[in-house]
Amino acid sequence: MNESIFEKFTAEKSLFYILILAVVIVVAIIVYLFIAFGTKSITVISPNGEESWEIGQKYEITWKAKKVDKVGIALFNKNGEVEWIAENINAGQGKYGFEIYKGHEFGYGFWVAVFEYPWREEGKVDYSNNAFAITYPELSGCDALSIESEWPFLPSDRPGIRRVFITDNTYSGNLDGLNGADLKCQQEADKLGYKGNWMAFLGGDADEEVALARLGNSERKTEGIFVEAKESAVLIRGATCHRLLGKNINEFLAKFSDNIVMNAEKIDKNFMEKMSELWLGRLDANTKKNCITTTSVNRYLPERYSFTSTCQNWTKSSQFSDGYPGASLASFPTCYTSTGVLTSAVSLGALGTGVTGAVSSAVISPNMGNYCNSNRRLLCIED
Repeated sequence: MNESIFEKFTAEKSLFYILILAVVIVVAIIVYLFIAFGTKSITVISPNGEESWEIGQKYEITWKAKKVDKVGIALFNKNGEVEWIAENINAGQGKYGFEIYKGHEFGYGFWVAVFEYPWREEGKVDYSNNAFAITYPELSGCDALSIESEWPFLPSDRPGIRRVFITDNTYSGNLDGLNGADLKCQQEADKLGYKGNWMAFLGGDADEEVALARLGNSERKTEGIFVEAKESAVLIRGATCHRLLGKNINEFLAKFSDNIVMNAEKIDKNFMEKMSELWLGRLDANTKKNCITTTSVNRYLPERYSFTSTCQNWTKSSQFSDGYPGASLASFPTCYTSTGVLTSAVSLGALGTGVTGAVSSAVISPNMGNYCNSNRRLLCIED
């Protein structure tokens, strides 16, 4: 009797444990399904690391998304700089064709991010698990690039090539003089891996210091075929391809007054955007020395005029001359307006580039006055 009772108790106890285990399993399944299918998620499938994507080719960026309506896609380089690839894409389509344009940055250390669009801090996002590479195609010559863009690309080993770039950094009008501007160009060239000696295409107050005169005093003077320093392809023989800017100095400088729509067909997008943000000062002896108008939002006449066009030979980073406001206007230099009105010149400004004209006919002008406390870029030319 006792044995049968014991056996019955043991069986009921086992059944009880089995029921508890079954309940736990069911709850675990429910929780898993809730987590797996009830919450938002994005997972990047490709590129997911160690791929090698070639410039000029088209690749699919793929992902899986749950409970997400729209996504955006961005590309990060090894420095953390971001390039927008796409936005407001239907998350359910799961793929997007990314064509790597000619002249794109290359090397190892790129990452793709697919994120819930529009971006917000609490939104879902996923990244490539590891970095991948963007590489050059192997070319025997630069003609293929020229045909595709309908604008010439020249090899770096062609005689007479002279490279040009625009600084990534921006600077106020206090450049530590013309020599300081040259040093800034050299430092950025070194950082970018551009070998050789570099100088700023920048003009000073005196006629012998205008930009063209300074270039004429360099080792190669004003000679050369001017190309973008940025490499657009590497040839099998090891030379690199560079986009043509001008077959001589005059053709190159003409780009600064060409229609922006025309320039967009001939110049790299990033280079062209920077072209409108330069300090230039006096380009030649005919460039205005003083009484330039600045891009002032204040219509008060003295604040619209700078007596010099070079931030006092690139040593000032202020918006106004010392003592203004407060000092008597009679203590400042005087200028005549375009209508012949005499006014004081209290601004500190310099000539540089800027966009002018209607959208369809806009051009980049090299004669725009800017306050010395504004931050602009330098045009750097290989010596």
